[in-house]
Amino acid sequence: MKKEKNIPDFKTPKGYFETFEERLFSKIAEEKFPKSRGFKVPKNYFDKFEESVIGKLNVSEKPTKVIPLFSRKYFGYAAAIAACLLIGFNIFNQKTDNSNLDALQLAAIDTYIEEGNLNLDLYEVTSFIDDEDIANLDFDTQQFTDAALEDYLLENLDTEIITNEK
Repeated sequence: MKKEKNIPDFKTPKGYFETFEERLFSKIAEEKFPKSRGFKVPKNYFDKFEESVIGKLNVSEKPTKVIPLFSRKYFGYAAAIAACLLIGFNIFNQKTDNSNLDALQLAAIDTYIEEGNLNLDLYEVTSFIDDEDIANLDFDTQQFTDAALEDYLLENLDTEIITNEK
């Protein structure tokens, strides 16, 4: 006898699905199911049910012994080790760069002042300059060309004020 693993031409009999429902219900009608229930509840069972459950719950009023998972002395050791590690990490990883005004770029300071965020007048600015700062300025080493001075004056001075003066 030869066994075939794959049957490619499997077909259902004619009218199989059309009569399936009728055959199913006729099979159910033939079966003999029991007419009575298999389990019975005793009389007044549910009246006493609540009392019996509560009675079983309150068996003993003794406090139960609690065994902690972690001992408190080990918790103290772990906290001390964590604090030491944190302090050591912060000490050894300090940056040597000073993050103060020196680290700012001069261009950022200039734009801050030019945008009008620093509201100082001439008198307030001169109060920050000492006599030593003025004495340290050396105008002889600064070389200004006549063209550069003329361009600066034309850009920054109002010509109408100069021409209208008497």
